[in-house]
Amino acid sequence: MRLCLGTRRFDLTERPVVVGILNRTRDSFHDRGDLFPLDRLLARAERLAAEGADVLEVGARPGGVGAAEVTPEEERDLAAETVAALRSRFDLPLAVDSTRAVVAAAAFDEGAVLGNDMSGFRDPAYLPAAAGAGAALIATHIRRPPGVPDPDPVYADLVGEVCGRLTALARDAEAAGIDREHIVLDPGIDLGKSWQQSLRLLARLDDVAALGLPVLVAVSNKIFLRRALDLGSAPLDVATAAACALGAIRGGHVVRVHDARIGRQAADLAYALRAAAP
Repeated sequence: MRLCLGTRRFDLTERPVVVGILNRTRDSFHDRGDLFPLDRLLARAERLAAEGADVLEVGARPGGVGAAEVTPEEERDLAAETVAALRSRFDLPLAVDSTRAVVAAAAFDEGAVLGNDMSGFRDPAYLPAAAGAGAALIATHIRRPPGVPDPDPVYADLVGEVCGRLTALARDAEAAGIDREHIVLDPGIDLGKSWQQSLRLLARLDDVAALGLPVLVAVSNKIFLRRALDLGSAPLDVATAAACALGAIRGGHVVRVHDARIGRQAADLAYALRAAAP
C-alpha cells in the first residue's frame, strides 16, 4: 500500500506516516493560540520535523463547536502565508487542514500536497481544486458540518455506516480524477460520535483498513480519551500515545498528532509488533 504526496511515495506496509499538526489560530482547543505568531509556529515546525514528522499540516481555522468564526479570506491568507513560509524552510510534504475549497486551492498554489477536509467534501469545489492541483486528500466521516453540535449521535450500525460513507467519499474523489494512491480514509473519531462510539471505532479500525485505502489515526488529545479515562483536565499525552499505538496495530497507516515524538514512537512500535506477530 502506497501514499503519494507530491513527489514523495510512502510505502505504508513498511513504515507509518506521521503528520505533525500546526494550528495557526487564535483559539485552538490544544494550544490556545500559542502558535498564531508565525515565528512560534515555525519554531514548533522545527521541533516536529526533528522528532520524526513526515508531513507538516497547517490549520488556520478552528473546527470545534463554539469556536470563533474566521472569514474565508482570513483563513485563505493565513493558510497560504504559512504554507509558503514552511515550504521555504522544510523539505517535507505540506498539508492544509480546511473545509473550504478556496483555502485549499490557495495552499495548493503555495506548495501544499495534501488536503485534510474534515467536512467530507461538503464544498462542491473541493474535489476539483484538489484534482487540478494533483493533491492528495483525506476523506473524513462526520455526521453534521464541522462546528455544528451533535450531542447525541445514534447509529444503527456504527462501523458499517462509517465504512459505507467512506467508500462513497473515496468513489467521489476517484470520479473527480484523484488516484487511489492519493486518498486517505479518516473514520472521524470524536466527530459526530460519543466517546463510547469513538472507542468502538478505534477497536474496529481493521474494518476500515479492509476497504483497501490508507487509514488515518487522528486521536491526538481528543475528548473521547479524557471521558473514557475520566481524566478531567489532566494532560492527554500518555493516552494519546496509547491510542496512536492501538490504532496503528489495528490497521492505521497515517498518524496525525500534535507531538511528533509521541506519534513516531507509538506508530513505529505498533508496526514493529505487527511485523513480529506470527
